[in-house]
Amino acid sequence: MIRALILFVCIAFLSNAQAQIDRSIQPQPRPAPQINFGTPKEHQFKNGLTLMVVENHKLPQVSASLRIDNPLSVEGEKAGVSGLLSSMMGKGSKNVPKDEFEEEVDFMGARLSVNAEGAYANSLKRYFPRVFEMMADATLHPDFLAEEFQKEVDKTLEGLKSTEKDVKTAARRVENLLSYGKDHPYGEYVSEESINKISIDDLLQLYQKNFHAQNAYITIVGDIDFETAKKLTKKYFGKWSKGQVTPSSFPQPENVSQTQIAFVEMANAVQSEVSVLSTASIDRNNPDYYALTIANQILGGGGEARLFLNLREDKGYTYGSYSRFNTNHKTKSQLRAFAAVRNTVTDSAVVQLLYEIDRMRKERVTEEELKLVKEKYAGSLIRSMEDPENIANFAYNTKTQNLPPHFYNHLLKNVQKVSREDISRVSKKYFNPNLMRVVVTGKGSDILTPIENIEFNDRKLDVFYYDKYGNTTDRPEFSKPLPKGVNAKTVMDGYIESIGGKSLLEEVKTKTSISEANMQGMTLQVSKRQTTKKQMLIEVSMMGNVMQKTVVNPNKGYNEMQGQRMDMVEQELQNALKDAAIFPEMEVDPNQISLEGIVVVDGKDAYEIKWSDNKTNFYAVDNFLKLQTVETMEMQGQVQSSTTSFSNYKTVKGIRFPHTVQQDMGPQKMDFTVKSITLNDPMYDSLFE
Repeated sequence: MIRALILFVCIAFLSNAQAQIDRSIQPQPRPAPQINFGTPKEHQFKNGLTLMVVENHKLPQVSASLRIDNPLSVEGEKAGVSGLLSSMMGKGSKNVPKDEFEEEVDFMGARLSVNAEGAYANSLKRYFPRVFEMMADATLHPDFLAEEFQKEVDKTLEGLKSTEKDVKTAARRVENLLSYGKDHPYGEYVSEESINKISIDDLLQLYQKNFHAQNAYITIVGDIDFETAKKLTKKYFGKWSKGQVTPSSFPQPENVSQTQIAFVEMANAVQSEVSVLSTASIDRNNPDYYALTIANQILGGGGEARLFLNLREDKGYTYGSYSRFNTNHKTKSQLRAFAAVRNTVTDSAVVQLLYEIDRMRKERVTEEELKLVKEKYAGSLIRSMEDPENIANFAYNTKTQNLPPHFYNHLLKNVQKVSREDISRVSKKYFNPNLMRVVVTGKGSDILTPIENIEFNDRKLDVFYYDKYGNTTDRPEFSKPLPKGVNAKTVMDGYIESIGGKSLLEEVKTKTSISEANMQGMTLQVSKRQTTKKQMLIEVSMMGNVMQKTVVNPNKGYNEMQGQRMDMVEQELQNALKDAAIFPEMEVDPNQISLEGIVVVDGKDAYEIKWSDNKTNFYAVDNFLKLQTVETMEMQGQVQSSTTSFSNYKTVKGIRFPHTVQQDMGPQKMDFTVKSITLNDPMYDSLFE
């Protein structure tokens, strides 16, 4: 009874309240919420070091961020030296060996990292004095050991090799080079040649040049009082030498005089990387900053933005299309609108990206668009308060960019003031599609001709050609004439003959191969057994333990990982059975494959054989050896490709097998070395059950 009465009272109250609301009058917008990131207390030491402290006693933890405000500089022929310095920093110190250093950090449950631009530490309050001391020790007394240096060089070279054929890596490299120029810090790139020129002395010289207190800032955020933070900083950083700031000069980037297309040939691309780029002199002190930030959000800030709604939701060209406005106070800022799209719609995607940029100038945004973006931006800004690293960044930016003291506290209020007229004004000023550089990275044989015929705003766009390192080239050649009489069958026959001949291959009934690759300092071993009865067993081991197993026979197949078994469905089994063949070229029906033409694979002419809808093999024109296999699949709406490269052919019992196999492993590529191949060892059917 009491419960029913309370419910009745609540309903009556709500009904009365609703009766007092005039639904015909649009409610007034509420004022922007007040945001207070905390105004840091400051102290500057005699050596020039600036300390900023934001007290926050809600949780018993403290973070410290050291940032060194060095000018941008060009590394030139030793590009990559700062990256190597970053990788060498934080590996212990001259006082504490690397292993002991890392063990102590782990014991305290802390985070501690050091790089070429500073350091960061985070821990519980009770451990912070020691963690802060260790951060200072690693920063001021790094130990550059020769063996560690060589390890980092080898890892860097391995990383460069693993991304050599990566389309996104090539696209970003060329985009930055063309946007900023090769003699600009953002335009130069790391190469095998530049890394091999770097010595450990170069790291020491760079450290001595950049690490000094005069332009260093320490921001401490969390459960600590200002006086304690000041005492700790004086104790551990007070004797840091003042040093001298070394200025650097480089040419400022320039936009093109009229929109043009830069095409980058990547024959292995299954999608095209498309970017529309421009630069502008604007930073956070510019009155246009707030309006341009919101304009970019409307153009391509997320799933509700115009680029996404057009290229994905309306046209289905891509998994997502966005734009980024990268503000920079040391050089020009960059605007980049981009999408990864299917080959067949590359030219259309270029036009739509330019169209949406142009529409920002020609059509005033709606009230709904503006309201939605402002609300999303406010939510993002408020959530950023939860991360102490962001608060440290805000304090650092305020100090080093000469921002008003309450810039971030008033940021949301200033963004809320942005009007539709402001959006139109800055869009006309900064979003000019007639002065933008379009960079398209992809497979030219599929996309180049349509790209060369793109027209926008009644003008055919000029196309210029580049390799994956940004060097100008002639127009790529795709239609190399096929030798007379060559077809898919003759290529298969040539391959079979080149590796040993049909009669010798028919004598092989079983094959066992063992391959090894290095993965983060550990050895990954792959054992593969196959028979001519379409049976296959693959075991992937690490440190003697089988991590993954695949078993296939004509009737069933399964994958097993960490004891969890997943049986193959029918289509998976049929695909696996094709891979189970010892020599697939011996069994393939020539009428089911097609010769697409001659392409270049790693500098060699190769026959491109379409094996199936999602698999293509490439065979060398000069000797028919298989060079590469490219397989595609769709995952989460995106087309993913996997490339396997074959080289270093050696003879085993008269038959040639590749002994170096490079395999995609997600975003990384791994080099497998074949340690042994055994033919015709007896194998029992029970192995494949």
